[in-house]
Amino acid sequence: MSAGLVLDHSAPLSARPLGATFGAELSGLRIAGDLPQAEVDAFLAALHRHGVVLLRGVPEDPGAQVAFSKRLGPLERHSSTAHTHPAHPEIFCVGNYEAPGGPKAHFATGVEQWHADSSFRPVPSRASLFYGAIVPPEGGETWFLDAVTAWAEMPPALQARIEGRRGVHDLNTLSEWNRRHTPGRPPLSAEARRQFPPVAQPLVRRHPVTGRRSLFVCPAVISHIEGMSAEDSHALIEEVMRHATQERYLYRHRWQAGDLVAWDNLATLHTATLFDHTRHVRLMFRTTVAGEA
Repeated sequence: MSAGLVLDHSAPLSARPLGATFGAELSGLRIAGDLPQAEVDAFLAALHRHGVVLLRGVPEDPGAQVAFSKRLGPLERHSSTAHTHPAHPEIFCVGNYEAPGGPKAHFATGVEQWHADSSFRPVPSRASLFYGAIVPPEGGETWFLDAVTAWAEMPPALQARIEGRRGVHDLNTLSEWNRRHTPGRPPLSAEARRQFPPVAQPLVRRHPVTGRRSLFVCPAVISHIEGMSAEDSHALIEEVMRHATQERYLYRHRWQAGDLVAWDNLATLHTATLFDHTRHVRLMFRTTVAGEA
């Protein structure tokens, strides 16, 4: 972990380690305003180096989040348009917050599985930025997994079993998984199924910027591995995830209001945790940087 990234002569960007193998809390960076390109480049360099980066105490400003995110690349619109920010459709709202004329956050009572955002798209997203507008005093953590180191340290025999294989990512598979864990959730619409048909993705992919290889395994999204039965596919995925979810490869983020966390979707996996939605309110703003073919 480096503490020597530099924005310019007057604004050093320091990085404090978060997890054992990845992640850093950055200081010396703002996201609002007309930022010099050097600051944006330094942020991207930190994201590629650490996989997950955290900024504390960021003022709530959805417009500034969108503008900063666009400096990182074209933004992706979420498939669930009912839960986008009313003034900023680039923002996907997550949580149990709902107010007349305000954001209606996307909420699920079931626990998530490890995933990378938009894996069901032909070109998955590059990065996500998640802002804590309202956070519960307990629960609602986001857990991150270092998919680069988990692959590098995987036993060679298991590496050989997944090398060159492709998993079929299917939005409908994810929808049905969510329906089993969130009673009352409607099935995926026919239009969404047409818009997002199943797509095969490599189980191990190479980062286009860093060149590092990482696991691309999303258990609740993958219907099967090409050339394998669904049963054998799920058994192999479970074996891979038993290795990848060792404590060494994890960072558990406990949210504070004003936190902005960005993660490299090409180097990490993540999952949400539950909170007591009958007692607490949660509202998070997510912007997503689209991938490149």
